[in-house]
Amino acid sequence: MRGSELNREERFNMIRRKLEQGMKEEIKALIEKDYSMISGEKVREMFASDILRLIEQRQDYAMDIDSGQVMWLGVKREERQNYGKNASNTEIVPVKLTLLSTEDIDMLSSGFTRREVREKRIIRLFKEGYEQGGVLSNNDIALLLNISPSTVSKQVREYMERTKEVVPTRGTVHDLGRAITHKRIIIRLYLEGYLTPEIARRTKHSEEACDRYIRAFNKVRMLADRNMSVEEIARTLEMSSFTVKEYLNIYSEFKEGDGSAK
Repeated sequence: MRGSELNREERFNMIRRKLEQGMKEEIKALIEKDYSMISGEKVREMFASDILRLIEQRQDYAMDIDSGQVMWLGVKREERQNYGKNASNTEIVPVKLTLLSTEDIDMLSSGFTRREVREKRIIRLFKEGYEQGGVLSNNDIALLLNISPSTVSKQVREYMERTKEVVPTRGTVHDLGRAITHKRIIIRLYLEGYLTPEIARRTKHSEEACDRYIRAFNKVRMLADRNMSVEEIARTLEMSSFTVKEYLNIYSEFKEGDGSAK
């Protein structure tokens, strides 16, 4: 090959830059024609560049997918649910997930049940999403594995109860729904003497969230020690009776199984 000739990678990069520049000009022309409220050449230039950057990010993920993997969109890990939040204004991030791995195949050929392999896949998908800055819902996993959301919820709950490990689902990370398992683990660690930073690290929660559960638990415990009923505690603390009962159950289990709470 002559020295003046471009290699394959150089030709690819040149073509890519040419295509990107052409697409950028098309975006700017579209903005000028149909979105005239976005005024100013500099603003249109920045807007077109931002759109191209998003496209490139998606392309990079798509090019980096291996056999057995898929790209999915998860809710950004730092997002927090609050009033007015919905799907249209919730920030999402692309994540690369392993639907089927050699480990899954090895487990099946080694005599593990389909249910055991399914649990392994469910937990892996949640963790992979979290490690890449996104959190997935039970519905996400159900769609990916072609199973029901209730099956996902049941197997995650059983896994957390068995291993005392919090699975980073959207419900546990963003504190959605009525599931108490992750709160149970947080309070148990607190009663066993762990400090908030360690509890947060183990449970993949913020220290603020852990302290919030611990404060709520201590309030419930204090009022229960004064012989107040569940309904009275719920009214006083403006909690649901369901949450009060769960905190009291954790307290009772700890006293009966491990000795006195601190």
